[in-house]
This record gives sequence, C-alpha cells and structure tokens, in this order.
Amino acid sequence: MDPEFWTEKVALVTGANSGIGKCLVECLVGKGMKVVGIARRIDKIKALAEELKNKPGKLFPLQCDLANEGDIQRVLEWIDKNMGCVDILINNAAINIDLTMQTGEMEDWKKIFDVNLLGLICITKECLKLMKKKGINNGIIMNINDICGLKIPITCDRPMSPAYISSKFALTALTECLRSELAQLESNIKVISISPGLVETEMTAQWLKENPRLALKPKDVSDCILFALQTPETVLIKELVVTPIRESM
Repeated sequence: MDPEFWTEKVALVTGANSGIGKCLVECLVGKGMKVVGIARRIDKIKALAEELKNKPGKLFPLQCDLANEGDIQRVLEWIDKNMGCVDILINNAAINIDLTMQTGEMEDWKKIFDVNLLGLICITKECLKLMKKKGINNGIIMNINDICGLKIPITCDRPMSPAYISSKFALTALTECLRSELAQLESNIKVISISPGLVETEMTAQWLKENPRLALKPKDVSDCILFALQTPETVLIKELVVTPIRESM
C-alpha cells in the first residue's frame, strides 16, 4: 500500500475514546493520517491526542453526542472549515443497555437506537453530503457491526439485549441498502461492514471478569479494519466477520 494512502486522507472515527475506536485511532495516526475522533466524553480523546502528539499523523478530538443531530452537524461543519473533507468514515460507536422485552423501558430502547442506528444514519448522510460537495467519489464508509447483527443467537456467550441485537440487524439492512444505492448512482464510494464476535472492551469487561473466556482484543478488530481499508480501488470487501477461535455463534 502506497504510504500516501494514509497521509493524504482524513478519517472520522466515532466512539474514539475507548476499545476498538481508540485502538484504531492510534493505528491510523501512527500511519500518518489526520483523524477526527469523536465521542460523548471529550476528556479521554483529548488525553489520547496528547499521547499521540509525536506520531506522524494527528488526532483532532471533538465532542459529539450521536443522539444529538445538532452535535453531528457542528462536527461536519468544523471538518468542512478546518479539514476540507472526510475521506473515510468509521461508524464504530455503539451502546448496550441491560434490558429484556418485558423489563426494558421504552426510553432505554430509544437511547440504543438513537446511537446505534439513527445517529449513525445522520452522520453518514452528512459525510456523504460533504463528499459530494468536495467531489470525492472514492471515499469509504465503514460500519462496525456485530456478529449478532447477522444471526440471532440462540444461546448467547455475552451480555446482549434484544434492543442491541435489533439495532445491529437494522444496521446490516442499512449497510446493504446504502451499498446498493451508491452502486445505482455509479459511485465508487465503498461501503464495508466489519462484524466482530466477542471483544474485550469496556462494554464486556465486567462480564468477562465474571465469565472468563477467549475474546478478541480491540487490536484484532482494528487490524481487520486496516486490512479492509487497504484494498485497491477496484476491490471491495463487503463483509468481514472476525471472531475468537471456536466461538459458537
């Protein structure tokens, strides 16, 4: 891969303050990329930007609540003014709330769908608008899904609520619809889905402590993301599923 692939592009990463997002930001900045990292909690991303200040690339930390459309629009306006464009959008942010169909409050369902689906739709639409405005026809939209968004687990090896699973199934459909829509427009913008199995993150840390088992590290998923990003312009990895060895889902 030409080193200029990294140094000439701007990436926007959601959920950049921990887990897969944080690891990915570290890798991209290490390769010389300009990365806009967003999350609801800005303090951790600011600290990460300070840690990475001597790397070849640069991290620009911005606060953004994906459930707030105004926040998303402000981020894209800042990027338009200060960075010029977004070449790569990585939709990584997701939340899970412990609930069941019978015990969960509707407010909790709304919180999950606001971040995992509606916020993702909003930021994707805004990025596509900016790409069109700047004449970028070879951008990349990457959605970090979940293996449970491809197959409903009969028996689950980790804590996942029906709201989380439903949001990820919806993301699978959305990804296919966007890919088809762009293809019909003869756009070369790639739409890629990465679906990990069990990953050791803040969301699963306590559960893994109580239920020790093999899990992916955030870097395992980050490496797969980098692999999918680096294909030639005429090659598209539509779906990449990555799990710990022997995972049953």
